[in-house]
Amino acid sequence: MRVLGISASPRKDGNSDVAAKTLLQALRGLGQTEFVRIADYDIKHCLGCGRCRQLRRCVIEDDDLHRLVDKWRAADWLVVCSPVYWSSPPGVMKNFIDRTVSFYAHPAPLFEDKKVVLATIAAENGFELHNELLSGWLRCYGAHIVGSIDLYAWEKNDLAQDSSQIARLEGLAAGIMRIALS
Repeated sequence: MRVLGISASPRKDGNSDVAAKTLLQALRGLGQTEFVRIADYDIKHCLGCGRCRQLRRCVIEDDDLHRLVDKWRAADWLVVCSPVYWSSPPGVMKNFIDRTVSFYAHPAPLFEDKKVVLATIAAENGFELHNELLSGWLRCYGAHIVGSIDLYAWEKNDLAQDSSQIARLEGLAAGIMRIALS
């Protein structure tokens, strides 16, 4: 099995990176793991031109959209870790989400039968709308949310230094391992 850990944060080595790496480490018993940061890929803004509906592909061809989508498609499990920016994912993740509209008309859903674990990180609020957006998008493309967790962190090392939240992440991973291996 392949497990892809995704950090949706623009901040390198921040709390979303820590959450993704912690979960990947705890889920390594499922098989091959890989960590990616959305911000490390050049994903341009959707033009809103609507041509993808007729062409069944995005007209933007000079960025990393397909390279990143291929990684998501190759995985059996997706671990999506994202900070909350004004009750939604940050712009780097939103660009990716918006650009996947070009896959909407395809016969096979983009993330068909992928199992997804969501970890959301916020300073104090915004979890509900953020999680609704991400899980709705993933389900629209055929993914199954099998676990989620909301974590509190603000500054860059908050999560890494909070042993109780790291323990919660490891507990979530242990539950996922039981589900996956049963």
